[in-house]
Amino acid sequence: ERSQMANQADYAAALQRAGVNVFGLQVNGQQVSGTVGSGQERVKAVQAIQSVQMDAQVNIQVNEGFADMGGGAAGGRTYTVKAGDTLSKIAKETLGDASQWKKIDEANRDAIPNPDLIRPGQELTIPG
Repeated sequence: ERSQMANQADYAAALQRAGVNVFGLQVNGQQVSGTVGSGQERVKAVQAIQSVQMDAQVNIQVNEGFADMGGGAAGGRTYTVKAGDTLSKIAKETLGDASQWKKIDEANRDAIPNPDLIRPGQELTIPG
């Protein structure tokens, strides 16, 4: 019998075993929240979280922009460019720092001949 509450590391380990990348995973008592790239990933994430703590309150959002290449802990993930996006905007959203745009540019050198000309619908690799 486990009387203590599960912590973030417990959930992170279960999600990794399930092969799900949850971005911005937050654990606050019984509440577990974060974002995944698809509805299918959300189902896997919820099952993994409930396998750790059956009565956890799960709040997992789906954001297609975070669609994952099946990368796991390696940190390789993809981002689908939306209208109005710039590399610095994507860097701020995915890496938390707009000045990291050059890393995204380097990781996608083949796909981005000119960093000022990215197209909506383009799949970019976001470095870990």
